[in-house]
Amino acid sequence: MTTALPDLWTDWCSVTGVPAGIIDEATVSRFVQQVQPSRAVLSTLRRRLAPKDPPAPAWPRGHTEDTGSLQRLIRHGTAVIRHPGTHWVFRLRMRRMLFTAVLLAPRSHGGLGLDRAGALGLRPFRMRELRQWIGIAEDPSACPACATWSWLEVIGTNNGWSHSSVRALGHRRDEVGSAHRHLRPDPNPDWHLSIGMLPAVDRWGWIDAYRSMHPSSLSAVISAAALLLDGPEPAPAPVPAAAAMPASPRPQMSREEEEQILKRADELTARVEAILREFDTGR
Repeated sequence: MTTALPDLWTDWCSVTGVPAGIIDEATVSRFVQQVQPSRAVLSTLRRRLAPKDPPAPAWPRGHTEDTGSLQRLIRHGTAVIRHPGTHWVFRLRMRRMLFTAVLLAPRSHGGLGLDRAGALGLRPFRMRELRQWIGIAEDPSACPACATWSWLEVIGTNNGWSHSSVRALGHRRDEVGSAHRHLRPDPNPDWHLSIGMLPAVDRWGWIDAYRSMHPSSLSAVISAAALLLDGPEPAPAPVPAAAAMPASPRPQMSREEEEQILKRADELTARVEAILREFDTGR
């Protein structure tokens, strides 16, 4: 997938006489010094600097060529995170699953294209280097950079604060219509002290600060992600009556049809929760 060049870049190239299609590190650095572009613009340019996409062997095979699959998965996962009926430990595991998806998805999808060993062996210093390549979506609820920010906040809080602080994060839902989280100041810097980026989360919500999850647990997380990606969109969180008016006409369906759709969505979410619960190691 070829990403269109930002207008700010092409305008600058036109003024300075730099060929817009020739992007190298020296020219980008000059552009940054003179224009001070947004992170989204800089991310688009740096993706052009990135080497050829790695094979992303751990990404679900049926979605390797589906460049919208990572954003769709994050959108589905965000719907689960936002739902008030989601248990706080499951919400933490969902945030970890979405971050895992960012690590494993092809770069053309907005991910990093790591294999399983690379994801489990990822350390904070390497995460700092790779973070610039993570994609940015227009919709915050589907944004790989925002999903990354949210998980870094969790593991940073786990390293620097008490378990009750982690529990409070687990209870916190993403608000509908909220701005991009990745545009906020970096989350708790104590994530830099993590041993690994994919720790185990036990049934009580304790996060293992000293080791990564077991490879079998990673396989379960990947299976859960594939299930969520292939299934129906999870049931949306209920909204107040004043906010429930649709912005545009929607297709009408019977009450029975709507109940069937919601039932399938709830069943899917329950299956994902069961997979993540079964394979996480105890504390």
